[in-house]
Amino acid sequence: MSAAAAAGLAGGTVGGPELPIGAAVFAVAAVSLGYTAARETRDALRTDGFGVTRVDLGNAIAVAVAAPVTYALSVRVGVGAVVASALVGLCAHLLTETYGAPAYCGSFVGMATPAADADLASVAAAGLAAAVAFVAAKRAFNGFGGKLGTTAFVGCLSVAALGGLSPGTGTVPTPTVAAGLVVAAALAALVTFLVSVRLNHGPVVASAVVGLVAGVVCPPLFAAGDAVAAVAFCASFAGMATPEQIPGPGAMLLAGATAGVGFVGAAPYVVGFGGKLGTIAFAACLVTAGALSLGSQVAPVGGDAVTG
Repeated sequence: MSAAAAAGLAGGTVGGPELPIGAAVFAVAAVSLGYTAARETRDALRTDGFGVTRVDLGNAIAVAVAAPVTYALSVRVGVGAVVASALVGLCAHLLTETYGAPAYCGSFVGMATPAADADLASVAAAGLAAAVAFVAAKRAFNGFGGKLGTTAFVGCLSVAALGGLSPGTGTVPTPTVAAGLVVAAALAALVTFLVSVRLNHGPVVASAVVGLVAGVVCPPLFAAGDAVAAVAFCASFAGMATPEQIPGPGAMLLAGATAGVGFVGAAPYVVGFGGKLGTIAFAACLVTAGALSLGSQVAPVGGDAVTG
């Protein structure tokens, strides 16, 4: 869903030139996402010698433990999902860099809220499911922002399939708020990318710091502060991408804005599920990488046609 289309839905108006533009944007996004997903899946299937190592077991434990810890901080202590996840990810990285990423993944599971009927037991179960998914997907889609959150989302979906979680519902933001969220997302992704790559602090620290600042500063500062904090955290996951997948600040701005549009469009759906924000960021990175890759292949053809 394009920002224009999302805004139209929020304002109660659909039609006119927005509809074909939105359809075209959606088509490009769908093709780009499908292209990247197919390419990465093909590469993963070509890799031989999959096996479970001691490091994998440690990763799985980190995912499983971080999930209920984050939930307890978020709901029982009351710091909120964004701050809780950022704190767990940052502390895990500082304590043991080796297991920082899997612990961060588990923290996304722990972002599940009572809006999805989450409790400590269901979150712990989702953490175990995400731990299995983390190890199973260790060779797929590496370097794409949002992979950890998508893994967490798979864990929550697994428990939901057994009746342990039930998604809540929300509303699409107003056009003005939606536009602001897209801008905030683009900036958050860029800042995360710069802290991670240019300042060499790594993706976990960069995303966690952005999330922590957004979670503390934005709610009291803006009328829609909770949404701003959430979209900034969401986009920070896109900012965790490596330069090999999202090459440079310009591309990252695009990925962040795409994540912002996805956040707005997905606002009414699967509310309260852990990993939802990361899944949005993951899709945004796949779309951006696919569009850039397809564009680089089409551009030379167009250039040849012009120059003869």
